[in-house]
Amino acid sequence: MPTFETDAVVLRGIRYGEADTVLTLLTREHGRASAMAKGARKTTSKLGGRLQPGVWVRLTLFRGRGDMHTIRGASVVQAHAGLWVEGYRLQAASSVLEAAMRTLPEGQEDEGAFTLVVRALEHLATATPLVGPARLDPLVLSAQAKLLVVAGLVPRLGSCVSCGAPPPLVGFSARMGGALCRDCAVAGEPFPDHAREGLAALLGHPLAEARGLVDPPAALGIERVIGLLLHEHMGVELRSATPVEGSRRARSQATGARRR
Repeated sequence: MPTFETDAVVLRGIRYGEADTVLTLLTREHGRASAMAKGARKTTSKLGGRLQPGVWVRLTLFRGRGDMHTIRGASVVQAHAGLWVEGYRLQAASSVLEAAMRTLPEGQEDEGAFTLVVRALEHLATATPLVGPARLDPLVLSAQAKLLVVAGLVPRLGSCVSCGAPPPLVGFSARMGGALCRDCAVAGEPFPDHAREGLAALLGHPLAEARGLVDPPAALGIERVIGLLLHEHMGVELRSATPVEGSRRARSQATGARRR
């Protein structure tokens, strides 16, 4: 049928024309999708306030001939209002929404991914801000790590991905998809134990436990490994995270300076 209803989380909204908005949605039944909200930016529109990033809505969509849907109606299921009263929470939520938008395929149903994003937003909407960048909050890293699972990019962390050797593991190769032992580490880059163990814990435990699993020193290493895997295997680089290529160039320059 051309008109249908679905639950969705708004991942992003882009202004279009004088009053319209083009939305990227994560729907429960139809995966990632694009939709036009006509007139949503008019002051008289009932849609605009209901279609903000991070809001869980029940939508009535019209499916036309192309890939773009048209929103015919929207009601709020969960506004996640706590995100909007604290800048830290909003920044953290934006990192989760971007990761979902960049890694989940369009039109592929995955109710688990929808539930993951909704739960992450629920936790962040009431989370106490931590010291440091919001993008490194363990709740954000946990959601991003679990999105790796959805994307089929689960890294091998318990033994060397190259030769199968047990720990100690001191390196990581995004190309090979896992941790490396001392003999094989030349093929990758440094991967501290606390980062490897933290990432393994985030992958193996529920989202709600994330803040008790990762120490602050491990967060940057976990973010980098997630970024390397997305860059290597999906050609994706998260704008909200530390640039993968920039960090690589900086490390190369630092190594060259030491040699000189």
